[in-house]
Amino acid sequence: MSQACHSPEAVRRGGRWVGACLLLVLLAGCTTPKAFLGEPITQVDSSRGYRLGRVVETRTSPDMLVIVTLSGGGKRASAMAYGLLEQLAADRLRHDGLERRLLDEVDVISAVSGGAIPATYFVLHGDQLFTDFERGFLNRDVAAGLRRRMFFDPRNWFRLASSEFSRGDIYAEYFDQKLFRGATFADLRTARQGPFLILNATDIGNAGRFDFTQDSFDVLCMKLDSFPLSRAVAASSSVPALFTPITLRNEGGGCGHQLPDWVGKAVKEEDHASRRHFRANILSARADSSRFPYLHLVDGALSDNLGVRAPLDALTDEDDPSGLQRLLAQGEIRTVVFIALNASDSQAERIAGSRQPPALFDMLRLMGTVPVDRYSVESKVLLRQTLEAWSERLDNGTGSKGLYFIDLELDALQSDPRYGRLTRLKTSLSDPPRDIAELRCAAKALLSRTPEYQRLLKEKGGQHSLPPSCTVAP
Repeated sequence: MSQACHSPEAVRRGGRWVGACLLLVLLAGCTTPKAFLGEPITQVDSSRGYRLGRVVETRTSPDMLVIVTLSGGGKRASAMAYGLLEQLAADRLRHDGLERRLLDEVDVISAVSGGAIPATYFVLHGDQLFTDFERGFLNRDVAAGLRRRMFFDPRNWFRLASSEFSRGDIYAEYFDQKLFRGATFADLRTARQGPFLILNATDIGNAGRFDFTQDSFDVLCMKLDSFPLSRAVAASSSVPALFTPITLRNEGGGCGHQLPDWVGKAVKEEDHASRRHFRANILSARADSSRFPYLHLVDGALSDNLGVRAPLDALTDEDDPSGLQRLLAQGEIRTVVFIALNASDSQAERIAGSRQPPALFDMLRLMGTVPVDRYSVESKVLLRQTLEAWSERLDNGTGSKGLYFIDLELDALQSDPRYGRLTRLKTSLSDPPRDIAELRCAAKALLSRTPEYQRLLKEKGGQHSLPPSCTVAP
């Protein structure tokens, strides 16, 4: 052993390091870390809280309803969602004699996983998204940042030893420190006049979708206003195995909340395979905190990777807590615009194109997402049929249908000479800046080339603008 190892300076450095670690152990023992599980309520008040029904009544254009859904897909989905929002901010519509940005006409954003991150930042901060989000998230190596926090920060070693704090909580802290700075749903409700945000996660206890709205929290007798946005975003994007679930306390049954009549009837139905029966069982379980005192929430992509179930449920549930059905039935709406962005990768081509069998992580991901991808596609088809049924009652004064169903699929670019390679990128939290820039442009290209979007701009006297760096043929 070298003499340098026994030098006084080396001994002093080693002693300081050991002392620091012992101090951390003592501090950890004094204050056991506990994750925030939510704040209970004693009485449901339907006139308060973050509810879609309250927001749709104050829309920008009373005769137009614009819904956007943003899918999961890691940083790829975040980049494409960001690019889509950029394009909606650049394009204009002429409505009621006024020219307005299409982005300002958006009433509802339903987002999942990677798409949930820019969606939340936009609804909270508005156009700050276009000045801050690249630096704050898109151009960061998120995976490397999380590894440093979990494996190389001694403070977190002791926190993770607690049974009430886990990797998912560190993931939520990352979003809080880099993007949301302590903001809660109360801030989302009061910050600005903008679209209503539906963040979707998966309750792994019953494999059902869970959205962060006060209507969903009413079933649990919990208060959404005090819930951090960072924890909701982490729940929506928390990939199982990589991160632990975000846990939420359930106090259901203690605040006077009553499930609608259809739920009890649907639970007793003999057709156990029906969507109505499945949804009713989920709501009944969540309303019984004596049997299910906690919800463990993970990536929303495991129950709906496209974000379309939330608007579908709102338009088909018999009790209609969102108010969307009532709004359409009133007859004021003449135009419905639905924009769905699917940033999922081309898994089949990537896996089938290799001689080697899929890696373990790919296998786990495929087992979880392939059935859900098919379910999500079926959900989108059902949503389109539902919207078309409503659109039969619309008269937008153009002689054409009042429904514009704009369906954007990354896979549609597989043969594109510029963007085709993007369809084969793996889902990741550390895409290089070049890929991020191209994914933003790919989303704009998809939107620009879609016939339904072109029809919308034409019939609404719109103006289309594409940045020079993303110039594409229409």
